[in-house]
Amino acid sequence: VLLCIMFLKWKSPLWGCFDDIGACLITFFVPCWTFGKVAESVGEDCLIYGILGIVPIVYGYFRYLIRQKVATRNGISEEAWVSLLISYCLPLCGNLQERTQQNVNVMPKMEMPRV
Repeated sequence: VLLCIMFLKWKSPLWGCFDDIGACLITFFVPCWTFGKVAESVGEDCLIYGILGIVPIVYGYFRYLIRQKVATRNGISEEAWVSLLISYCLPLCGNLQERTQQNVNVMPKMEMPRV
């Protein structure tokens, strides 16, 4: 019940990973892209955090830092242990939740060439 109360201020629930199937697929196959874009939305470097977000063992810490920044910017009070737990155990779902919160578009822009 406590975890459910904490998630009430997020725009989408943690388990809302499949709300945007395109973003879900990109995050599953190229998680560094989504993580870098979310990091960029809070003022961090997209490339550096994209890489750090997939390095074994340390990835959770950097995901935690970005999750805390997203929460702070949006007035969400989330305990540090909850952010760490999500960052290490449910990184893709957490990343998609942060993406939704920040209104980050992870879909590459595809324009038809003009003839």
